Amino acid sequence: MNKFQEGLQQQRRLIEQLRCEAQITRFRVSQCIDDLQKYCDAHIEEDYLIRGFSKPSENPFKEKGSCSIF
Repeated sequence: MNKFQEGLQQQRRLIEQLRCEAQITRFRVSQCIDDLQKYCDAHIEEDYLIRGFSKPSENPFKEKGSCSIF
């Protein structure tokens, strides 16, 4: 393929990508923020970053042990 055909093929892929992106349903940011806040409020009891762990052994991010070199 020569340079012209390669450039043409690249432009066709770009146009196809833009057509796909143009069909995506978009929402207002303010609506998304409200939905996100409602979701967070509804799931606050399940959020370990807010309420923490009842026992340290439930924490999957706790260090398992220390590293020692002999």
